[in-house]
Amino acid sequence: MTKWKMIVNPASASEKTRHVWKDSLDMLTQGGLEVDHVMTERPGHAIDLAWEAAAQGYRQFISVGGDGTIHEVMTGLLRHADAEGLDLGDFTLAVLPYGTGNDWIKTAGIPKDMAEATRSILAGKVAREDVVRLTFEDGVFCMANIGGIGIDADISIRTNTLKRKGYTGGLLYKLVAPYIVFTKRCHPVEIVCDGESVYKGRLYSVAIGNGLYRGGGIRQTEEGSRWDDGHLEISILGEGSHLKAARLMMHALSGDFAAQQEIITRRFRKMTVTPLGPPHLVESDGEVPGILPVTVEVTGQQIQIIVPEQA
Repeated sequence: MTKWKMIVNPASASEKTRHVWKDSLDMLTQGGLEVDHVMTERPGHAIDLAWEAAAQGYRQFISVGGDGTIHEVMTGLLRHADAEGLDLGDFTLAVLPYGTGNDWIKTAGIPKDMAEATRSILAGKVAREDVVRLTFEDGVFCMANIGGIGIDADISIRTNTLKRKGYTGGLLYKLVAPYIVFTKRCHPVEIVCDGESVYKGRLYSVAIGNGLYRGGGIRQTEEGSRWDDGHLEISILGEGSHLKAARLMMHALSGDFAAQQEIITRRFRKMTVTPLGPPHLVESDGEVPGILPVTVEVTGQQIQIIVPEQA
């Protein structure tokens, strides 16, 4: 099947997408693509829609929305591939970034300008991205870009609450973060990467990187990391004073967070995080799919992604 399945989240960007997404559909069809579209109706719906479309034979997908929509579409494809024994390397994902933060596109180099992003889909240049599986006790999700445990999940919850109330803008994450940093209660965990225990104690934050950016351009992982090299990166901030945490989080804005002496960094293929007290929430791509314990692993598969011709 050569048709594309466009999955549209009309609620993205605080409902603004609902009124403008058809401009991109018109441009794609005028450019010669065959596109079937479907609209999400609730949080998590894109997971079901992607699974159903894959079961119908679709292999080319367009995610219309923000990072959370990409997360759901890729989760649906991963679950279908797991169930049917398929390789996600046979699937292609394009993105029209109608969201708020739009951090996934920064790693891919996709322009935020919708006309330019649409032209990239029509041009059809393909790159590859490692597929990352998050396994909780009650389900499996895909991490398309960035994940986190601790303050990262708490920030996402509060930011998403404000979005649902109509607040918009890439500054939301940066405005919410200081409040969470100074109110976070740390609980103990053990983190094991590729069989090695790398941290055991009270945890403030773990940033997990497949892509590079979160929160509208914040960088918390090491320089030189890539999302097609078969590895993930983590940056661990253990327990300390709120002032220390605030100082270190400022380095996320300048991009050298992972280089700070107090931050533990690792590259890995498989990681487990086990709670040794009350469980922390886990964030993935701006959503909160579960709580600890969690296993995060590179599957060995790489999905095809559409990137600009100059990328």
